[in-house]
Amino acid sequence: MNMQYIFLGILGIVSVVYLITLFFKDSLLQFILKGCLMPLVLAVYISGAEIIVLPIILALVFAWAGDILLIKISNLLCFRLGLASFLFGHICYIIAMFKYTQPFNIPVLAISILVAACAGFILFKIIKPTSDMKIPVIAYETIILIMAIFAFQLFLANPAGQAGTLFGIYVLAGSLSFLASDSALALVTFQKKPYYVFCMFTYIAAQLLITLGFCNAVF
Repeated sequence: MNMQYIFLGILGIVSVVYLITLFFKDSLLQFILKGCLMPLVLAVYISGAEIIVLPIILALVFAWAGDILLIKISNLLCFRLGLASFLFGHICYIIAMFKYTQPFNIPVLAISILVAACAGFILFKIIKPTSDMKIPVIAYETIILIMAIFAFQLFLANPAGQAGTLFGIYVLAGSLSFLASDSALALVTFQKKPYYVFCMFTYIAAQLLITLGFCNAVF
């Protein structure tokens, strides 16, 4: 049996059990399972990719560090360090995507930047971060929206019916899942909304979709 399918199966089981534990009080099992998520996504990637892309590896390592730090999400220092880890992870994804976005679709790029700027402004107003977190939140929002723009350009550069079809679709879907996940996390953190299960579901989906996309990349 293909090792990637084995790791996908294990990841699926661990993810389901982890999401179920979120409905209950914090426990050691919940923390252990959370720490296993990104190593399993990494295993899915390594076992399924024809060529290993270093920025993807680094993105998943930064994500794992962020997961561990955000176990103590109520601790401001841990939250800031976790946010920084995820920010660096998104930058790694942008670097990985860059070569596959050529040539840029300039009209779509211009529209995407305008839409992203409006979406970022609206989201910032909804989140209402504390004064000491405004700059970190703006920086994080900017990077994740840039990643979404690159993912859309990558999707356009790998259209349906051509080689790399799954590549573009998966990466774009993963990027949109990240937007949903991080928006939910912001509402959990600053508005105390009970969206953490949705946040983690879309987060796991985002990481998996992007890495599966790069498993299908045409080199």
